[in-house]
Amino acid sequence: MSVSSASKQRSGSNPRNVVYGFEEPRIWTKPLRPLTRATSMGFEVVDFAQMILGVTLYPWQIFFLIHALEIHDDGTYRFKRVIGLVARQNGKTKLITVLAAWWLFVDSDRFPEDVHPRDFKVLGTAQNLDIARDAWAAVGRFCDPLDDDSIPALSGGTNKISGSHGFEALILKSKTVYEIRAANRGAGRGKSAARVIMDELREQRTWDAWAAISQTTKAVFNSQLIGISNAGDAGSLVLLHQRKAALEFIAAWDSMVESGIQDLEDFANGHDMSLGIFEWSAPEDCAPDDVAGILQANPSIGHGVITLDSIRADRDGMPDREYRTEVLCQWVTAAVATYLDNGAWIDCADEPDEFSAGSMLADDSPLVLGIDTSMPSRAMTFMAIAGYRPDGLIHGEVIVMRAGMLWAPAVAVAVCKEFGITHVAIQSRGCAAAEFVEPLREAGITIIEIAGTALGSSAGRTRDRIRDRTIRHRSQPILNMAVSGGVTKRLGEVQVWDRTASVVDIAPLVALSNALYGLETLPATDSTESYYEENDLLVL
Repeated sequence: MSVSSASKQRSGSNPRNVVYGFEEPRIWTKPLRPLTRATSMGFEVVDFAQMILGVTLYPWQIFFLIHALEIHDDGTYRFKRVIGLVARQNGKTKLITVLAAWWLFVDSDRFPEDVHPRDFKVLGTAQNLDIARDAWAAVGRFCDPLDDDSIPALSGGTNKISGSHGFEALILKSKTVYEIRAANRGAGRGKSAARVIMDELREQRTWDAWAAISQTTKAVFNSQLIGISNAGDAGSLVLLHQRKAALEFIAAWDSMVESGIQDLEDFANGHDMSLGIFEWSAPEDCAPDDVAGILQANPSIGHGVITLDSIRADRDGMPDREYRTEVLCQWVTAAVATYLDNGAWIDCADEPDEFSAGSMLADDSPLVLGIDTSMPSRAMTFMAIAGYRPDGLIHGEVIVMRAGMLWAPAVAVAVCKEFGITHVAIQSRGCAAAEFVEPLREAGITIIEIAGTALGSSAGRTRDRIRDRTIRHRSQPILNMAVSGGVTKRLGEVQVWDRTASVVDIAPLVALSNALYGLETLPATDSTESYYEENDLLVL
């Protein structure tokens, strides 16, 4: 996306040639239908902000509200959980303040027969209570009945604001409450919450707070939890898990619905449609001073006090890791000690272009198929191959990816039959892909079981080959992403792939590691042709 495209919303009225941040997030969950006033409550929130609160929202905040508050035909929210990611100092508190005020004064009375206003609670949380207090206090200034500068339409409906230690709450005359608590295991005590805001979700390093707070919404009709944060790191356990699940859903949506393979109704029957993500972040591989990347991660540029120049000034005063996390809202390579050297991986890339056929397998090279499935969601399954080139280097690539698991044995058998592959390498215990072992064995395929110390060898051999530049690949985005965020854990005296702690879905990388291990432990076999020379990556 060009820099000029970021400014198109002000085209014709930009005499100072101001550069604007990108309104549309880089990563986001697509709506089920066009979003209008009939299909999203976000439009109503924007009107409330401007006409009642006197607040003009930034374009990215409007985009978030319209998409996050998508509704079904019956008026209930599509999303039960929404994750919003954006770089620091872009107006998260302003967004939370407006949304919380609208929930409190408008949305609380939308379904009185299902949730009476007296039972409607907005719960604001953050690891540091002061952060949760910022938005809560801002709402209080709008409606404080003891403040002459408050908004009469709101203060007239407010009973009191309690600032006592241990119970900081804004209580309306209808008994609707906006309460704040620190994000810990005790935050879920008390009655259920209809709406939850989790600010700085990246700081939740254990499941204690999430488990306690998220449960408060389950017994409430049409409840919604919104988590707001900037990018996390390897320790951001909760945000890591929620983001990974959302990305897996997007990948499944793109491969099945956007491609036309499956219609929306059939897809919805097999997938959780209630998790949404809207992430304003720079691409993983962009340079730290890349203008488009900065504008993508900082959508408020040009609309408030943040400017491109002020962001550039931050670059000079911050370490690279912190700059990428805080300013570019990047996860991968920014705050994760990955197992593989990303620079070495890039060196091993051999992308084909119009002048070169790229990496080619030797005519007499055996091929081994590796398979793995996303964990714990089981959302996507990947198949990769490994074989030898004429120069003795190993060539590896992902050749098949598709949502779900049930299709995998039949497709694996078909691939093996067409290309003369006799061996498939799979982790045989402790993962979802282990379910493929017996069906493939019954189909006559020899299974190379990866278990025990072989798990360490699979990851270790991949690392060795990349370090020594003795493997070649096609720079496929799904593999590049996995390499840049894949981490390992210790199992005995070896390091094995850690699907849970990895920032991104590493199933495609595990599939490639399996294929590589299988190839290097395979006796000489009959010749076979290169799959990639006659086929593209198959997205089913």
